[in-house]
Amino acid sequence: MTKITLKQCRYFKTVAQTGGIASAAQVVGISQPAVAQAIAKLEDQTGLVLFRRLHARGMELTAHGVEFLRYAEQMLTYADHMEVAVADIAAHRVGTLRVGCFQSIAPFYLARIVSGYSEKRPGVVLDIDERLQEELVIALGRNEIDLAILYDLGIDDTRFHIWPLVNAHLYLIVPPNHRLAKRDSVSIHEIDGEDFVLFDAPQSSDFFLRVFAKFDIAPKIAFRSSSIESVRSKVAHGLGVSLLSMKPVENTTYDGGQVVPVRLVERMPPTRIVIASHVDAPMNALAEPFVSFCQDLFGPG
Repeated sequence: MTKITLKQCRYFKTVAQTGGIASAAQVVGISQPAVAQAIAKLEDQTGLVLFRRLHARGMELTAHGVEFLRYAEQMLTYADHMEVAVADIAAHRVGTLRVGCFQSIAPFYLARIVSGYSEKRPGVVLDIDERLQEELVIALGRNEIDLAILYDLGIDDTRFHIWPLVNAHLYLIVPPNHRLAKRDSVSIHEIDGEDFVLFDAPQSSDFFLRVFAKFDIAPKIAFRSSSIESVRSKVAHGLGVSLLSMKPVENTTYDGGQVVPVRLVERMPPTRIVIASHVDAPMNALAEPFVSFCQDLFGPG
């Protein structure tokens, strides 16, 4: 059977609604012979008698015509939805965007980003993947994700497009009974020789060790952890001090302990949190609006 067209379905539906060829032709804006020919061809294609021709009273649907009308209306509805969908796709209002996020950044920012963007663009699906820093860089290179939210640590700007989001400033955390706990600010030199709990995520540990070298200090690495919360817990229990750049709203740890944040007097370059994409990967059309949203969300700096 020759494929039934949307035009035939539209003409058929209009004849069914208006009850005649002449009135249907006026509604769709074409000649009466064109409508009549379309209906005749539709009946020939389907092998169905869709209308009873009533002299002086126009046309009425047969039982087959009533059933066929249900399917024709469904097809026309799907076609209308398709047109809307195409317009939405062209305007970047729908689709899937694959976004990776560094695991230690995710608890601080990711939920705010996802909930805010879902409200702004409900037709866009954010496929979120939380990974370590190095894994995100590899995933971008393999085109497994479109964008990555991560630290600007060791990212080659000749291989990646980089958009700044927010600056994370270093600060010191100590237990409540520490000698520095009641100070508003301290010099980083005051932790020289102290037991230290190192945030040991890839790239991050190298960053802190470079800070030690820059200021010629040598804290004693007592413990290492790739979890910010584990670092905070160890500090709360007096197992050392630490430097962090991500700062929870509360100073209470998961296990009920307390840490005291203390500002550093030294001027240090902040750790930038950025969004990155690979220069060689095809750019998802949804990426630019998402990047703009994130930058607006966090504001300048």
